[in-house]
Amino acid sequence: MPVHRRFAPLLAVLVVGGTVLASVVSASAPVQAAPGDPSPDAGVQVTGVGTATGVPDVLHVTVGVEAGAATVGEALAAANTAARHVLDAVAGAEADVQTVNVHLYPRYDGSGQQIAGYLAGQDLAVTLRDLGAAGATISAAVAAGGDAARLQGVAYEIDDDTALRARAREQAFADARATAEQYAQLAGRQLGDVVLVSEQVSATGPMPMAADAAVASEAVPIAPGTSDVTVTAQVRWSLV
Repeated sequence: MPVHRRFAPLLAVLVVGGTVLASVVSASAPVQAAPGDPSPDAGVQVTGVGTATGVPDVLHVTVGVEAGAATVGEALAAANTAARHVLDAVAGAEADVQTVNVHLYPRYDGSGQQIAGYLAGQDLAVTLRDLGAAGATISAAVAAGGDAARLQGVAYEIDDDTALRARAREQAFADARATAEQYAQLAGRQLGDVVLVSEQVSATGPMPMAADAAVASEAVPIAPGTSDVTVTAQVRWSLV
């Protein structure tokens, strides 16, 4: 009968002191690393957090206009007129303006069955970079819109947070290294090379702070407060 060699095991033979030792090893058995070889994943991975604080220098405000009338044309005309007045009011300011959320829909009577008129409107997203004059600009925009004006809210931003990110990143790495060194010491080892770095960046704020007298004296008092930039770093070191 022929011998099927396809699934035949490998026979390992070792002669020690005149004694023949034999063992059967599967041809598909994985090669095991030597006991002293480190795992590719060996090392210590920790999380470090760093935060840097700055003062916002950009203000985003949304000024809306909405007008009602008996007909579609009249409602649109009234809303468009109010929007143009708002645009004229912010034209002289250091501002970027974008029209967003244009809408038109019917108004119903008390029964909810009959159309009693129409509402038309739009929102203007205004970005102000001169915070010292921002209060006066907001006041002028709302006044220009008259009874049709709607002030939707404000949000602050740091235009260029590159330096803040750099400071927060340094703090996060130092925090991670301090923790990793402690773990290495506890394990009786030393830190080797950095083999992995990843980060997450988040911005929070603004936090309250005292308003500048010049800003607070404007028609619409504003206080930019402070904003935080936080970096969370995952760092892995090898151990030696």
